[in-house]
Amino acid sequence: MKKVTIRDVAREAGVSVTLVSFVMNAKVGKDGRLDCPVNPDTAQRVLQVAKRLGYRRNNAAASLRSGRSHSIAVIVSDIASPFFSEICRSIETIAYQAGYTVIFASSEEKPAKLSHLVDMMIGFNVEGLIVAPCLGGEAALSKAVGIGVPTILIDRDIPGEDFGRVLVDNVDAGYIAARYLIRQGFGKVEMISYKEGVTSLTDRETGYAKAMEGAGLKDDTMVHRIEYESIAAKKEVIGIFRDALKRGTEAFILPTKKMAMYAFNAMNVLGLNMPKDFSFVCFDESDIYDLNKPVVPHIVQPIAEIAEKSFSLLRRMIEDKVSEEDRTVSLKAKLVLGGRFGAEPMEASF
Repeated sequence: MKKVTIRDVAREAGVSVTLVSFVMNAKVGKDGRLDCPVNPDTAQRVLQVAKRLGYRRNNAAASLRSGRSHSIAVIVSDIASPFFSEICRSIETIAYQAGYTVIFASSEEKPAKLSHLVDMMIGFNVEGLIVAPCLGGEAALSKAVGIGVPTILIDRDIPGEDFGRVLVDNVDAGYIAARYLIRQGFGKVEMISYKEGVTSLTDRETGYAKAMEGAGLKDDTMVHRIEYESIAAKKEVIGIFRDALKRGTEAFILPTKKMAMYAFNAMNVLGLNMPKDFSFVCFDESDIYDLNKPVVPHIVQPIAEIAEKSFSLLRRMIEDKVSEEDRTVSLKAKLVLGGRFGAEPMEASF
């Protein structure tokens, strides 16, 4: 079937190509009318002809002609992760209000997939990228900035001077998590992390080790690294807890929400109770933390601020309105005691 063009619509409607372009590119105003300098009756006739002929506007071609697509891409490790899904939802809301469309994708911590996604998004003529990079993804993102696609890193960092960055101070987050447990009188505090070595978690490990050393507990510092894949990870955490009982471990830092779920599963499988057997400091927010009695202390990251700052910085980079020193934004996490279904939430202080 022959593709219907804008010229076909113009010929059938008896108007100019320019007039059809005005109509097809017009936005609908609050009163339901098209916001374009065309007589309403004529505009309606053009729309009816376009519908009858089956004309569809080619957004990709339009963006290439104008040089603007008003679209961006957000690539995270796992869009199903509650942490990343909340960030994505916030970015979409902010971007929509600013007239931008957002395309979302997950790298699944695979550098080859990240490279494919970056190439695909560039092919879609997105104006910029917001990315939580996976280990080994440096080449793909360096390629993007090398051809002039503004790119913001969130949650994790990689080397490169041309990236924008909106990062949480994860060294501090790991430190305050460990410091809280130490202040509660626990001397045998351990941490579970992932083998992949993403920078957000390695920074939290650094903060944990710093707090342990500062309290004279350097010899008791222990980080267990598990697989990212859920079935293997669940089994590993059960084994870690079983051995920890023999070692006399008192508390754990669980630096992701998914890791906390593995921990609660292990507690159930082994018939353990919190805080009788172990105490935890978890990360991010979850109803599970709130429903537990006592409410599980947890580190809260500023999700809304991450979304707002990353989109704002990307938009300024797209418009070339940001200086080199303004390309990096550092945010702080906080330790929260209590929750929505328990005691009143309050920020812990030392």
